[in-house]
Amino acid sequence: MRARMTAAGLASVAAALLALPAPALAATAQTATAQAQVLENIQYAVLLDMDFGRVATTGTAGVIELNPGSGTRSCDPTLVCVSGFAMSELRLTGSDANVQVNFDPTFQLTGPGDPIMAEPLFPGGPGAVVTISGGETVVNFGARLFINAGQAPGVYAGDFTVYLEYH
Repeated sequence: MRARMTAAGLASVAAALLALPAPALAATAQTATAQAQVLENIQYAVLLDMDFGRVATTGTAGVIELNPGSGTRSCDPTLVCVSGFAMSELRLTGSDANVQVNFDPTFQLTGPGDPIMAEPLFPGGPGAVVTISGGETVVNFGARLFINAGQAPGVYAGDFTVYLEYH
């Protein structure tokens, strides 16, 4: 005699097998290690202020760029850049780790005339990661400065903000 199992019969057998109690397992205890490292606060000091130098205008708008990657300054043909210039140099201190660098997308220089808008430049752009090694590292910031048409002569100055976070 040959038995034939139907789908309903298979389902009944499967349900019965699942209803059987599972064999008891012996209880064991395992010990694991946990650790944490508390990092020093990240701090920065300005070693050198940003300086676009002196510029003569022809009355039209133009852009001066301090490139922190190459360490160079470039001026639009509508401007005449004279004298020295300097990138902003910042010393980051803290625990040896990776640090993400962010900054506001623009800042202004104010003086006797209309404010002059600037865009910070950092190698790798906003969100770039640098490594603090040996407790410190030095990074350069540059910027694009947008001289307005008919900009009034005088000294213009402003601040920019840098945000640092362990990554």
